[in-house]
Amino acid sequence: MLRAALVFVVAAVGITAILSMGGTAQAATETEAVTTAATSGGTNLLIQNLFNGIVFGLLLALASVGLSLIYGTTGLSNFAHGEMVTFGAMITYFLATPQAVSFPLLPFEFTVNWPFWLAAPAGIAIATALGWVQDKIIWSQLRRRRVAMIQQMIVSIGLSLALVNFIQWWMGGRPVRLVTSIDPRKQYGPISVGNVTLISMVIAIVALLAVAFFLQRTRLGRATRAVSDNPALASASGIKVDSIIRIVWMMAAGLAALGGILLALYQQGIGFDDGTKLLMMMFAAVTLGGLGHPYGALVGSLIIGVVAEVSTVWLPPDLKFATALGILIIVLLVRPQGILGKAERVG
Repeated sequence: MLRAALVFVVAAVGITAILSMGGTAQAATETEAVTTAATSGGTNLLIQNLFNGIVFGLLLALASVGLSLIYGTTGLSNFAHGEMVTFGAMITYFLATPQAVSFPLLPFEFTVNWPFWLAAPAGIAIATALGWVQDKIIWSQLRRRRVAMIQQMIVSIGLSLALVNFIQWWMGGRPVRLVTSIDPRKQYGPISVGNVTLISMVIAIVALLAVAFFLQRTRLGRATRAVSDNPALASASGIKVDSIIRIVWMMAAGLAALGGILLALYQQGIGFDDGTKLLMMMFAAVTLGGLGHPYGALVGSLIIGVVAEVSTVWLPPDLKFATALGILIIVLLVRPQGILGKAERVG
């Protein structure tokens, strides 16, 4: 458990570094990239979009890895995972904003106004706790009753709808910004980038490396891989399968929250349904890399991010996600098990 917390400790340290460097948000939409390319003689549009795709892919990977771990250990395609991305950013906004906020159904308002370096780790911790609550109250009970996987998937769809409407009711329908200042962009050779983006990349890379270390070098990580490979054999070997699955739910929720916070900083705001919109990209990344394979989720996320951003050089921005999903279809026609997945014999 302590080793598993390494991801969130690193994230907290990294987010603190953002604040010390002037903790600001950065607009990184396609329109801005095109404008930058037009106004800055040193910016190359293709290389700029390639860099933007890598950044987006890394942030997408934070959420996708957790989704892949859940599928690998339980076999569940969790449609409520996108809302954990939104929840992480929204609870951070709730704790950090200087504006008056309130809890649902309470008749009074108050101001929390925590510094961002404190609100962000607290948001990740609260999201991690919510992952524990979900498994404790819902998923472990369904597993104990041996509810079929298709019914569990339907439950996750219902939970997704409930959470997205709850977040809209609580936080409102307008996008919110975690910080209000603007991060000045700097020119590094053919690309233009701000400090927040660079620090976000470092946080994402370190968090993903911490997950890899956890899976490869710790007893809990090896137990997690054993449960993913064969839950019955893992249980017969003395591994507490339910405890491992609960840790996976907590890790997945925390990583999704971290991804949501960094995404909100990267795109200069987040709406109540942004996680829902991102869910299809996460599923595409997990499927492309190989179902249940956490490293495959990373590879798939980077491919989805790069293809989506680079395609806007030649195609309208509205088609960028369609292009990424088209690549998914082509790859699966050639390699149905995904890039890093293993072919399984049926029959």
